[in-house]
Amino acid sequence: MIRLDYAALGDNTPRDAEIPRELVKKAKGLLGRRARAEVLQMMDQTVRVQAAEAARRQMDPQRLYEVGQQAVLEAIKSFEIKQTEDFREFAIAFVRQAMAHAKNKARGDVVPLAPPPLRDKPAPPPPEPSKPK
Repeated sequence: MIRLDYAALGDNTPRDAEIPRELVKKAKGLLGRRARAEVLQMMDQTVRVQAAEAARRQMDPQRLYEVGQQAVLEAIKSFEIKQTEDFREFAIAFVRQAMAHAKNKARGDVVPLAPPPLRDKPAPPPPEPSKPK
């Protein structure tokens, strides 16, 4: 079960503070397990809130929370240190997209990544097999 600290949500403490770029840089590294755990911890409350909002009693928020954590790890891999965007905002976009995709997949509303090819005319009939002589 996912638990939200509603008292902490109303208070603007360093939880929503910027995540240092040096920490993200360490987390991207091969030996950055501790840094990744620290980034996940810093993003934890945000991911919980996103999961609760996305679930809206239609899906298990715990599942969305897990999807959100994986999305934060993917955001770490994709984030370019030279970007002007704050990492937290970058990661939140990944989290929202991953949760929306998981929610659609659970409902069976899988949206294809590309539209099917259009055809001007119907497909030709398959060739008839030749008979051996």
